[in-house]
Amino acid sequence: MSTFYFKTLILGDPDTIHFFVASAFNEPGEDKDTYFSWYKEVKVVENTCDLEIDAITSISADLDEIIQMVDGIIYFVNPLIKEEFELLEMVIPDIFSAKHDIPLIIIFYDQNGIIPVSVNDLLTKVWVNYPSLEAFVNLNPKEFHQVLQALCMAMISGETPLNIENAWMRFPIFIQMANVYYDNKNYFYAAQAVRKAALIAEIYKKEEYFIFSEQAAYLFSKINLYLEASNILNDIDKQKSRNFKKLYAEAIIREGNLSFNNQEFEKAASFYERAGQWASIELLEKEIIDEAFKLAITSWVSACKVEYAFRILENLPRMESIYLLKEVLVKIKAASEFLANSKRYNLAKEQLYLAINKYQSLTLFDELKELTTKLTEILIQIFKTQTSENELYAAKSTFDEIENMWESYDVERTDLDGTLKVLITSFLDKYNFGMATILINKLNFLVLKQDLTKLSAEVEDKFKAIKKKEIEENIKKGVKILSEFVKAELDIIVGMNNKKIHETEELMKQKKYLKGAKNLQEQAKFLKKIGKEDIMNRILIKSLDVLLEGYLYEEFFITFNDLSKDNKKRYLKEIFPIYLDKLRDINKLENYQRIDRVLESSNRVYRKQELYDESKEISFIFIENIKTEAIKTLQIEETLFGIKKANKLLKKARTISSAYLEKEDQISINFDRIYKEMAEISINEENLPSALKYNDKIEDRAIKSEIHKKIDKLEAEKSAIRTQRVDKAREGEELNERLSIIENRGREASGDRDIEFKRRKAYKRAYFNTALSHITNREFGEAIDIYKETITQLNKSQKYNLAGVSLAVISLLLIHENRLQEIKQILEETIGNLAGKLGRLFSGTFAVTLVEYNLQLKKFQEETKFEKALNFYKNLPLFEEELNLLRSLLGEEIAEIETGEKLTREEVGRLSRLSIELDQNFGKLQSEMEGEEAEKENLFRKRKAMKRRFYKPILDLLKLHKFKESATKYNELTKTFSKRGDFRSGSFLMLLHGLCSLKANEPYTLIIKNLDLYLNSLGRNKKLVSDTYNIRLIQVLINVKMNSLEQYLPKIKSMLEVLPLFEEEKQLLDLESK
Repeated sequence: MSTFYFKTLILGDPDTIHFFVASAFNEPGEDKDTYFSWYKEVKVVENTCDLEIDAITSISADLDEIIQMVDGIIYFVNPLIKEEFELLEMVIPDIFSAKHDIPLIIIFYDQNGIIPVSVNDLLTKVWVNYPSLEAFVNLNPKEFHQVLQALCMAMISGETPLNIENAWMRFPIFIQMANVYYDNKNYFYAAQAVRKAALIAEIYKKEEYFIFSEQAAYLFSKINLYLEASNILNDIDKQKSRNFKKLYAEAIIREGNLSFNNQEFEKAASFYERAGQWASIELLEKEIIDEAFKLAITSWVSACKVEYAFRILENLPRMESIYLLKEVLVKIKAASEFLANSKRYNLAKEQLYLAINKYQSLTLFDELKELTTKLTEILIQIFKTQTSENELYAAKSTFDEIENMWESYDVERTDLDGTLKVLITSFLDKYNFGMATILINKLNFLVLKQDLTKLSAEVEDKFKAIKKKEIEENIKKGVKILSEFVKAELDIIVGMNNKKIHETEELMKQKKYLKGAKNLQEQAKFLKKIGKEDIMNRILIKSLDVLLEGYLYEEFFITFNDLSKDNKKRYLKEIFPIYLDKLRDINKLENYQRIDRVLESSNRVYRKQELYDESKEISFIFIENIKTEAIKTLQIEETLFGIKKANKLLKKARTISSAYLEKEDQISINFDRIYKEMAEISINEENLPSALKYNDKIEDRAIKSEIHKKIDKLEAEKSAIRTQRVDKAREGEELNERLSIIENRGREASGDRDIEFKRRKAYKRAYFNTALSHITNREFGEAIDIYKETITQLNKSQKYNLAGVSLAVISLLLIHENRLQEIKQILEETIGNLAGKLGRLFSGTFAVTLVEYNLQLKKFQEETKFEKALNFYKNLPLFEEELNLLRSLLGEEIAEIETGEKLTREEVGRLSRLSIELDQNFGKLQSEMEGEEAEKENLFRKRKAMKRRFYKPILDLLKLHKFKESATKYNELTKTFSKRGDFRSGSFLMLLHGLCSLKANEPYTLIIKNLDLYLNSLGRNKKLVSDTYNIRLIQVLINVKMNSLEQYLPKIKSMLEVLPLFEEEKQLLDLESK
């Protein structure tokens, strides 16, 4: 099984093709400005095709360029629109003219419905006029895979596309066209037509398949396409197929023979070599292989490219290589002789060196002797030619090669003294005595060697005399030129310096100090490069003045380091008064960190140059700036953290003082103002020890006294607070004692609750029905008034326990309305209206004791205990409406009150219609459920790959059961995927948003609103996304929930389980109402 990667193009009306392909793939594709793109995998028999499908949707796209880059094309055309047909006929020639064959399929399609034209007529028109094309008519988007499979088969096989489902209709057309082509002697097209007919016959298992295959092979062989003929018969007649392969190899050799006869040796060698290699793989017939390789070797030698011939020999057995080398020796020598006679000495030499290396490696010493002798002869020719043409160094190099041949390969020596004499004389003329001496030692005849040695000595003496005289004259001229040059150079430098200084002054007027300083520094670098260091220092000093004027201290220190050692100290002393004035204004800088760095660097620079008095002045300024910064810090950060920062600054100030100042100077420095600020902050923070510590450090008695008074005042306040805490602790103990009493009495009341409830129920119609009705209708004010009356009536009849329960219900209503003060007022009024003993009886009931306890808890703001105390109300004999009020205060679920009402006829009809609609929706979802389940694993892998980037924050929220926040995050993430064009993931996230919202008990209307906002944001993709499995599923779920149709929830849950959910998201599948 193989995988192929193809790029496919879709052409036609932009709206039509986008609608069709988006419907076929159930996704809108990725918008890439001039086209939409999809990536799909298509199975073809045992192969897989990974397709990039691009649908052109803009007329600005460059079709000429795009067509050259694709492997297959699908063209949509509406035959009812004449202009579309004409455009197709214009585009087809461009496709056919591409550098490679591009399979083309035409789809006749009308977006508005079925095309009212004969399908056979449309198909026949295409098949007859364009035999290499395939066509589909009235294709449904769901059947688009048929087109892709046909196109993929064509791209894999290199054949023209064929629709297998209607191939039987093309069979007679192919036969008819084959006959026409054959009559016109267009054998290639006839063979193609017959091959297509054979393919169709094979598909439909017709006996004519074998006949048509042999006919196609015969037609291909008529135009020497033996390989195509062999391939056709490969599975039908092995022997005939092999014969055609043999004919193919022989045809290649014949092509080589033609080229060899035309003296195109390289071309011939390529043919022979290709024939040999192909035969060694496909035929395995030694006779043809040996003949082809032998001819190839001979041709490469004839082409004077023995390296290619030797490359072939490397793949042959050793003995066979030796045999062939012996045969081609004569040709190699002849080729080198031919090159030498053509004055192509270097190529001749190169060919012989390659041959010598090859023959030597195979120990062919006799043949090697012939080759080295031939190479030496050619080298001697080259040596003589180079000497006569005065190519002295090349001739010397060639002579070294000749010597190497004599010594290494024992080639017979030749007398070259005559040529060497000419070469030596030429070197002496060039005054190259070293090379001449080396060559003199190579001479054979002693007399000649002595004569040339004497000549060399005379020429060398003459050369030395001439050189000495020339040097003396040059020195005289040089001194004069140098003095003139020095003067001219100084004039130029002065002019350049003046120009740079003028430019800098202009920049300073524009407040561009850094640019002006850089201008001078560049000039200083130039002066240093030419060795004018004295002038360089003067320019650098000018640059430092500019930087100081612009308060550019950092650049000042960097540039200062470039001054010479002698100039550094002198400059600092001269500039100090100005520098000190600048430092006094240093608080103009934007932040203290920079001030600190500048002052510290200034101190370091002056002390390094041993200018200690000047450093002391800088230290005073430094300490004052630190004090200012400390006060500023304390005023901004009036906290203990601010004091900590200020202490760090003071520590630095003291360090500078002790390091750089004398003792008498240190005494003059005062930090009272800072310590005062620290003491006041400590007082505000109620940190008395720190306040006392900083106050003790203040030297001014008036300030110290003022701070002492504030400390005393704070101490008095803290003493009062401690007293209050003791009182509160005592009251807390009393509350704990009362809680113990409440718990005991609560247990007693719980045991008597049923009896007391029967007593209250007996008075329900007389006293409580109206009040309970008001509670149900949330008319709490009216209910309170009625309960007040019941307290009076029940106290009169000495039903103190029941009266106390009414007071407890009033307290619950007033707590609900946040009117706690009124509880105390009603309690006091009720007890006041009763005589002393009767008031104590009423106050002693459990209900009244509980109300008083809750009032105390509210007084001391004991919220936790207050909420716990509300639970004791459950021990009272309360009616259901009163209990629901209590549950709402405790945040518990309120019990539903059964009304026993029946549905009206209209409501029954509405629910019936809704049920039918839901059943229809469930049918659609059920049909798509299998497809969703099949893609679950693939989609989960994609989600898992993006888990860290997109989903981790949401999953963390889900772990904490924060469903509302998770819903918001899913909604935001939906927008991200929609911008990327990934609407499938976007719709899935909207489903998760809906499930989280339901878990968070969000209103159904809000969920529906968010869903509508998402769909409306998609523009023309809204309809496509609205019909997806995910969107329809959440819409059905909301409908079911809104109408309390709980019987559908198990079915919806099973549909949700096929989705690619993370483990944290699976809790959202619990759809039961909360």
